[in-house]
Amino acid sequence: MVLNSINIKIEIEYDGKKYFGWQRQSNKKTIQQLIEESLQVLFPNENIKLTGAGRTDTGVHARGQVANFKVNRATLKKSGKEKFLRSINAILPEDIAVKKLQFVNDKFHSRYSAVSRTYRYYLCFRKHALNGDKMHFIKTKFDIDLGKEFCKLLTGTHSFKALCKNKEDEHDFYCLVKAAGIRKLNDDILEFEITANRFLHSMVRAVIGAMLKIASGQITINDFKQKFKKGETIKIQYVPSNALFLHKINY
Repeated sequence: MVLNSINIKIEIEYDGKKYFGWQRQSNKKTIQQLIEESLQVLFPNENIKLTGAGRTDTGVHARGQVANFKVNRATLKKSGKEKFLRSINAILPEDIAVKKLQFVNDKFHSRYSAVSRTYRYYLCFRKHALNGDKMHFIKTKFDIDLGKEFCKLLTGTHSFKALCKNKEDEHDFYCLVKAAGIRKLNDDILEFEITANRFLHSMVRAVIGAMLKIASGQITINDFKQKFKKGETIKIQYVPSNALFLHKINY
């Protein structure tokens, strides 16, 4: 802990198209790296360590990513919030923005204080010239009633070992899905939303891949249900990351 420190919570949005995910990596451009470097410009005498609420994968976007860091209390006064936001956003590239800043107590931890996270994924049935890079164009049929039935199977505590890329997991691949649903935004765009206490590597993209298989009639809902409950291998596709958004961190 920084002596006489102040804990700062920031809310961030970003377009992940050009980045290798959130977490800092050697020789790869990430969101965490660019924000830390920008903070270091503002606070050159501080050793900035940014803690994120979730590790979004390569190409994934965020509307409500949350992170926190600590600096010496004398470095930033409460009256300087607006100045901080203007300064940090002037340094950051156009596809990353800090939306909000809040002073929080020392116990706040953006990852461990979170109770759940919400992701959204966008599907479309035709080519879109505007914002098409933020949607997954599906060419198969999609029975939305089967999609909704599939979403009901996800709620509750389940092992998602068959629907992720993790090799090992300290919680034995169990996640508590608090809500999941699919809805039409208009005649040709669908929005999938899922809220859970934790997510495994590429879990959301695997879940949506399984939903597409079911909604298109390639596998039956009963076949999926039996294999999912038993933890058996399920042949699914990982949908692209370009249409996935970290929508909100819930505290």
